[in-house]
Amino acid sequence: MGVDQPAGMIRRVLAVGSVALTGLALVAGAVSNAVGAEGNGVALALVALGAVLGTAIVAGAGYLYRSDVSTVHTGRIAGWNLLGVALLGVILALARLAPGVEIPAYVVVDVLGVSSVAHLLIGYNDVRRIRAEELARQRRTLAVVNRLTRHNLRNRTQILTGHAAMLAEGLDDDDRRAAAETIRTTAAELADVDGELAAIQTALNGDSPTGTVDLAEVVEDVLSTYRDRYPDGEFAVDVPHGLAVRADDQLVTALDHLVENAVEHGSTSSRPEADDAVEHGSDGDPYVRVSAETDGGQVTVDVTDRGPGVPDDEVAVLTERREISQLEHGSGLGLWVVKTVAERYGGDLAVENGEDGATVSVGVPAA
Repeated sequence: MGVDQPAGMIRRVLAVGSVALTGLALVAGAVSNAVGAEGNGVALALVALGAVLGTAIVAGAGYLYRSDVSTVHTGRIAGWNLLGVALLGVILALARLAPGVEIPAYVVVDVLGVSSVAHLLIGYNDVRRIRAEELARQRRTLAVVNRLTRHNLRNRTQILTGHAAMLAEGLDDDDRRAAAETIRTTAAELADVDGELAAIQTALNGDSPTGTVDLAEVVEDVLSTYRDRYPDGEFAVDVPHGLAVRADDQLVTALDHLVENAVEHGSTSSRPEADDAVEHGSDGDPYVRVSAETDGGQVTVDVTDRGPGVPDDEVAVLTERREISQLEHGSGLGLWVVKTVAERYGGDLAVENGEDGATVSVGVPAA
């Protein structure tokens, strides 16, 4: 609900309570007029309509209370409701006071109920409009901050890498040279963050792709680099030839991140029992299997390895079962890049850890 302070909770309860009271008052008004409408089918139908409208408003109040609409916006919706009921209520009251004008009470209940529902919908759409404007403004701000952060990160890492290289070449002490190499390696890893942030930003700002690509060809192109780099590794492919998906260059980026993650963390040597595996003859060469299957209009691409799996905390954050925090978060942005690209394609990211390794799946629309 986005409300943490007691004062905010009170304001939320008051706002939602005013909407609920409107509904309860309409139900009570409808019930009180039921006896007078006996024998008149039209009148009974109008009485029932008033009760239904009142019940719907009470249910809407409960939904509003549990929703993620902020307290300020909840108050705005309640204000629209009160405006509709008060304004039309005054008009109806004046009309009934006019000589010769008779408006049955159940008609008054129905008119107020319709006005309340209409103004609640107006208020909800008004809040959605305001929220859309806020999100657009935040998105523009985030884009600027992203560019500035990437620019500064790129410049600083280049400085770190250059100075670390000079230190490593000029030091005779092995420990100090190792420390300089660590600095250079870490700076290179930070430089990779720039590319990952760029990929995420592109996915967030891009529309769903309209072009098509051959999935089998994309997979083979991605794996070719790793086959050259790890000639003793095993890279299996089970993707039907000619399987076309709606995607673009970002599919290459996403699959490259998945394969790189599988190679880095998915070899036998990455598992807790690595020492025992080596003792029994396993050399820890990477094993990666990329497969795909079609289910209706969706193609699921699986990347499987034989490593220890993705940490449970990271899976929980990636699948939004847990919010990210300073103490519990992933060690890198690679899987977040994949998740963002998958969501841009209208799919999602899934992780399944098993005894023999992990499988990370990404959904792509079929062409």
